[in-house]
Amino acid sequence: MVDAPAVPFPSQRLSRAPAEPPRLRSIAHLRRFRRDQDIYGQEERNDTWYRVISGSARKYLTRADGRRQLVDIYLPGDLFGFTSRVHHRFAVQAVADQTLIACYPRWRVEALAEEDSATAREIIVQSFEALERLQEQMLVIGTVTAQEKVRHFLVYFHDRVSAGKDDSLALPISRYDIADMLGISAETVCRAFTDLRESGVISLQGPRHIKIMRRPSR
Repeated sequence: MVDAPAVPFPSQRLSRAPAEPPRLRSIAHLRRFRRDQDIYGQEERNDTWYRVISGSARKYLTRADGRRQLVDIYLPGDLFGFTSRVHHRFAVQAVADQTLIACYPRWRVEALAEEDSATAREIIVQSFEALERLQEQMLVIGTVTAQEKVRHFLVYFHDRVSAGKDDSLALPISRYDIADMLGISAETVCRAFTDLRESGVISLQGPRHIKIMRRPSR
């Protein structure tokens, strides 16, 4: 992992996520990462767990032929880095400049979970949420056409980011990231955005700002 500057823990949380268990918070230290900087790399030893405080991060795998495959996007409040493997199979990279990450020594988290029920519950809940995200993404990728993939992805991501507040969505990731998550080209994603706009499914309010006008039937 490329070193990133340590910063003091803020007195108030910077994200919209619920507060983490106090004892878990007490063993964390914060680091800031610049855009596209790896938080940890593929095959790096799994000695630390992480949580997004502000900004966002992408979990990805670089294949032998150089292609990148995104498998998850982490938003404020998401805990990540836990795996049964000694070394990480995937890498995680900051999406935005000044992404703020809480870092926890793995052995201290595991020891704390043995004696602190709030920490143990937090790990369980975060694990379930990660599984649910994976299931939702499988449903998105399983749709037939590229336009349907993009449409369902936008609805899924809106529900995750906006919590149903309104139909507007400020995407924290680029169309290249969407392409690498859906397994299609960036050009195909751009065409799908255009087709969805022209058919009145979405309106574009900026490069990464959209409004969902019609939701797909479930």
